[in-house]
Amino acid sequence: MSKIDMAFGPNSREATTMRLMLDYRRFYGPNIPLGAAGHLDLILENTNLAEAMGVTQTETRDAVHSLHAQGLLLIADDGCLWLTVPPGTPYSAPNGQWVFVEKKADAPPELAAAD
Repeated sequence: MSKIDMAFGPNSREATTMRLMLDYRRFYGPNIPLGAAGHLDLILENTNLAEAMGVTQTETRDAVHSLHAQGLLLIADDGCLWLTVPPGTPYSAPNGQWVFVEKKADAPPELAAAD
């Protein structure tokens, strides 16, 4: 981070992006699903999940990204966030597919408007 800060400045877009990538890496390891991770952040910015759960925005963001990295939250084709059961787990579908259990958040307004 110090090299990025020195080369571009600590408040630059490059430094902001690098900090975001380092944060995502905590959850996803070296293979960050950038589109999905960004989509999750949009959902968090445009919903009241933190308020509904009675926790801070940071706690909600950490939980959502952690659950997503484990396959327990997924983004459906329509952009909505769903609680899921991954294939190969005790409560997964018998045909080896994901089970979408409960819708947790609608698609971000930017995505819904594009449909």
